[in-house]
Amino acid sequence: MTEIIAELKSILPIVGMIVGGYLVLLWVASLVWTYRDISSRSNDILVQVLSTSMAFFLPFAGLLLYMLVRPRETLTQKYERELEETFMRRDIEDEHVCPNCQRSIQADFVLCPHCQTHLRRNCGNCERVIDLTWQVCPYCAAPANTRINSQPLRQAEYEQQYAR
Repeated sequence: MTEIIAELKSILPIVGMIVGGYLVLLWVASLVWTYRDISSRSNDILVQVLSTSMAFFLPFAGLLLYMLVRPRETLTQKYERELEETFMRRDIEDEHVCPNCQRSIQADFVLCPHCQTHLRRNCGNCERVIDLTWQVCPYCAAPANTRINSQPLRQAEYEQQYAR
């Protein structure tokens, strides 16, 4: 029995060092994870330092505390949510945007006031404004033969076309 106890006394420091080393590795890994996680959730340096310090000074309890107080969304998730909300708001409000510069325009604009992209055209027969994609004028049933590219007009082209 004394032999077993003597042998355990010689093995116990080695087991203690292995367990202690493992705990130190877990602590360092939790520090790295905390820093990377808070960096993806906040751009505020003070918040990043406080969160990492909490995990540093309170080894495992700090990690649990951090998980309770951290922001719910990463910056990428927040950006994607805001982008989705913007597009949903545009759909709900029926907001029109220029296909070239993506700025807001009114539904009856012929040209984008920002980039001069042609948005609509006049019918060659009745001179009413029609959509670029329409093949026939819905007002007079005339075929839309002259197709205008949806490209920004140069100043000379604009003056030539609308100087009638």
